[in-house]
Amino acid sequence: MIATERNAFQSFLEKHTEADWSRVLQKLVPSIHAVDQVATRIWFSFWPLKLTRSLHQAEDPRLVVRQFLLDGEYRLEVQVDSSVEYFYGARFWPEVKRTVLAFAEKADRPEGTPLERQIRQIAGGVAARRNVPESVVLGISAVGVMCLQQVGLMVLAEAAEKRASQPVDSRTPEQVLKARNSAGRPGMFGFLHKIDRKFCATFDESRPDGTMRVIQGQDLSMASSFDTRDFKDQDPRRIAGPIPAQCRSGACGYCWVGVFGGKENISPMTPFERRRLKYFGYTSAESDQETHPHIRLSCQSRCFGNVSIVVPSWNGVLDGRD
Repeated sequence: MIATERNAFQSFLEKHTEADWSRVLQKLVPSIHAVDQVATRIWFSFWPLKLTRSLHQAEDPRLVVRQFLLDGEYRLEVQVDSSVEYFYGARFWPEVKRTVLAFAEKADRPEGTPLERQIRQIAGGVAARRNVPESVVLGISAVGVMCLQQVGLMVLAEAAEKRASQPVDSRTPEQVLKARNSAGRPGMFGFLHKIDRKFCATFDESRPDGTMRVIQGQDLSMASSFDTRDFKDQDPRRIAGPIPAQCRSGACGYCWVGVFGGKENISPMTPFERRRLKYFGYTSAESDQETHPHIRLSCQSRCFGNVSIVVPSWNGVLDGRD
């Protein structure tokens, strides 16, 4: 029986701020397998502590929703499983949830061990039981611990009891990386190619139809608008294509995405896009100096090769209205 009341490990986690977690990730990311390195960074950008804490600590969460102009599904507690679907490590997610909960129950004095080391212990346990390298499950183990901090023991325990659908992809991490990074780039003399050269933007690697076509030099948001398939049943914000959008000028923040494959095939970030991402609160400390960070605004991201992206389930203005 897994305890669902607050325990020492959860109290330990609640002392950790986003800055603390940023330092933990800086230590962990180099050890995470390349197939999930960027996916891990994207997840922590998609689910910042500030959002969850603001909602949970407010007397009236509706005021927070209005303050941050939140739209879409911004509650992590109702999408614990779906939030990790784009990870290669998602196939180990049930084991990760159970291991995190068991670790939390047994950790009597967690303050004596750095959080980074405890996450490695959790990943090591999962890796041993599933007979896989620790690097393959390290990223999603960090996500499991952050999920515990944000949603609590009860919610994570309920999620652990559910029989979530498992990825049927039998490819190895190396095969996934090869497919994801099959760039199709124009190269040094790409300007000599025809202006209508087309590329593939994958927005759901788990589905054979989870791609859209992008003309060379076209921004991802505009390319999405030409996809006539109906995505509104999946997300009411997707009124035209797989990427939600309203303004297509960087004003609304609806079209933010995570880029975990082919990021070098997207135009470099401009100072304008960087300012807008900071305004919306979508950036992380690690991305301040990157020319091709893992979080982008689709309307500002022109495509010059194949890319793989993931679309977040919500949008808002976390930092611009403080």
